[in-house]
Amino acid sequence: MNLISWTPTIFSRKGFLRDDSGRAYLPKNVFTDAITSAVIFYYIKKNKDIENRVKRYLLRDELDIKKVAKDVKNIVLEKYPVLENLELPEKVYLEDKDIKIEYVEVFDLKEWIDTKGFKTEIFTGTVEIPISSPYIEKLKSATHSYAEALARIEYSFLKEHPLGELFYKPLINDLKKWELPLRIGLWTEVSFKGDLLFFWKIKEVREKLLKTLKIDIKPRYVLYIPRLKQTTGWIELKN
Repeated sequence: MNLISWTPTIFSRKGFLRDDSGRAYLPKNVFTDAITSAVIFYYIKKNKDIENRVKRYLLRDELDIKKVAKDVKNIVLEKYPVLENLELPEKVYLEDKDIKIEYVEVFDLKEWIDTKGFKTEIFTGTVEIPISSPYIEKLKSATHSYAEALARIEYSFLKEHPLGELFYKPLINDLKKWELPLRIGLWTEVSFKGDLLFFWKIKEVREKLLKTLKIDIKPRYVLYIPRLKQTTGWIELKN
């Protein structure tokens, strides 16, 4: 498959990893983490029993912040082992010509302000990425469900902001046509990224996590490239 970076991909505030020869690359976990987030969201949404199990877990009296993401993942994958035999390269190499340094805003979707911007490397381009899975069609369904939900939620904050009309409305339409959409890399610095996205509208869960773990799972802060007028990390995997 080919990775098409429709909007800039960021790995970290320090830039991309490089091998001993200085070649920039994205590590395997960038893709497995993104696919896992989609799978968690999709199957919690799809299966009421799974939703209730995860909800009961999150509403327990004691939660260990270090274990939450792993435990939720295990609950979902125990029932739907769709990540088994997923094969991806350990490193996906990037061309230097496709890497630039840009100013990146940490954009507050609620207040419409840059809270703590920084400069870092971004990647925009196309690169080949071998991927194999016996569950590829299920993964496509999961990634579509998650990416489209994420885009709609972010758009809901920006309906009266120019970015809503200029970027998010076209993005939401385009995502439906992508073969396997993902949100990869550093697109937010919020804990759990989108792993608990399904529960952001369920008040009791949201308030419990805010009180117990001091974490707001509402998708409020995203990374934004002001020069390009795009939020980061939106890619497609396409044959």
